[in-house]
Amino acid sequence: MKRPGIHLRLLIAAFLLICATAFTLDVVGVHITRQFMVKRFRDRISFLAKYLALNSEVGVLIGDRSGLKSLALNLLGEEDVARVTILDNHNQELVDLSRTVTGPLSVVEAPVEFKKTSDENLLFRSNRTPFGERHIPGVDYIGKVRITFSTHGIDQLMVEITRQFVWFSTGLAIIAGLVFYFISRSIVVDVTRLADTARQVGKGDMKLRAQPGILPETRELALAFNSMLDSLEWSTKALEDAYQEMIHQKALAEVGKFSTMIAHEVKNPLGIIKSSLDILKKDSAISSGNTMVSYMEDEIRRLNRLIEDFLTFARPIRPTFREADVNALLGEIVTRFELQKAGSPVEIRSRIPSEPYNANVDPDLLARVFSNILRNAFEANGDKGVVLITASCSESVWTAKIEDEGEGIDPENLHKIFEPFFTTRSKGTGLGLAYASQVIMSHNGAITAGNRDQGGAMFRVEIPVRQGSGIGGRDESEEL
Repeated sequence: MKRPGIHLRLLIAAFLLICATAFTLDVVGVHITRQFMVKRFRDRISFLAKYLALNSEVGVLIGDRSGLKSLALNLLGEEDVARVTILDNHNQELVDLSRTVTGPLSVVEAPVEFKKTSDENLLFRSNRTPFGERHIPGVDYIGKVRITFSTHGIDQLMVEITRQFVWFSTGLAIIAGLVFYFISRSIVVDVTRLADTARQVGKGDMKLRAQPGILPETRELALAFNSMLDSLEWSTKALEDAYQEMIHQKALAEVGKFSTMIAHEVKNPLGIIKSSLDILKKDSAISSGNTMVSYMEDEIRRLNRLIEDFLTFARPIRPTFREADVNALLGEIVTRFELQKAGSPVEIRSRIPSEPYNANVDPDLLARVFSNILRNAFEANGDKGVVLITASCSESVWTAKIEDEGEGIDPENLHKIFEPFFTTRSKGTGLGLAYASQVIMSHNGAITAGNRDQGGAMFRVEIPVRQGSGIGGRDESEEL
């Protein structure tokens, strides 16, 4: 059986508390009201009894039963008066009149006093001594008046008051319950939404965040929950990066082992094959233009290049930094390619500043990087188009861009383009761009790849400049 939630528990607790409070107020209020009304009603009957006793003084003295009866009849006409009895000082009944009245009955008595001084009003005397008690000088007690009355009217009135109070309390409890329902609902909705968010995050949706609640407490809880998720996401990303770095290092270690094996098991036999082919060509007078010989020489060169790529990538990169003009360095590489690709239908266009821009770099490593990228650009263009090389300088970063007009890079492969052994070419090794990335990272720089809007790929290399180096290779601190 599912336990009731916090919303239902709060609602039930509040409703029971409101009902208990209303019931208590009902009982206490009705009891106080009844006591007050009974007291006021009894005071009224006592006043009538004293008034009758005052008017019965002469009748009791002379024994005028008919006169006393007339006074008793007048009083008996009052509502809720059930019986009127007038007694003499010997408790003999002079008048006893009654009528049927429903409800519980109560009795009030008042003494009939004979005043010896005419200016004294017994109705408003401060010492209201009951009949038969101690004698007050100047006053003789000659009888008493007894009035029996019913409190049925008060009981009916109290029943009606109780009924109205119950209806009022019920309505008040319902209104208070509704108000508390909406108040508690605002609390429970925020908590439920936070629980749903935690449940979705538990299923793996780490990008989801909790919406801040309306109340300050739930808002603080949501913000703390989001902060925890941010920290967890950052920790997970850091762990994934560390794991990927471990995989990368493991791959590099395997490449190192494999390249060592290649150096001993493949490179030496390949050199023997190359030497043997040269001797065979010389002894047999076979020209290099022979188709089969040309194929063999091309494959030997391709295998040798593959081995060199493996050895270069596996060898730890230890840059030898020195101050060099990077603009001039890039210009020399472009000029070399122009000479190598003379007669090629691919056009090279360069926009490299003529002003020297010195940076603390390893020129040999950078030359290999840009040579690899330019070679890829030529191969991407095929036998047409333009390869554009541009360089720009700022106070702290030197930027070079190499763009081609080929088919571009598949968007799905952009994040894998610098991974070792990743290639889309049948004869590629997948190590050229990985090697370039390692070299640029050793210079604390960055290399990125993307696609041009006009078509083709673009590689961007950024190398930070040593503080104090600038255009012209002059150290500003030295000038000062």
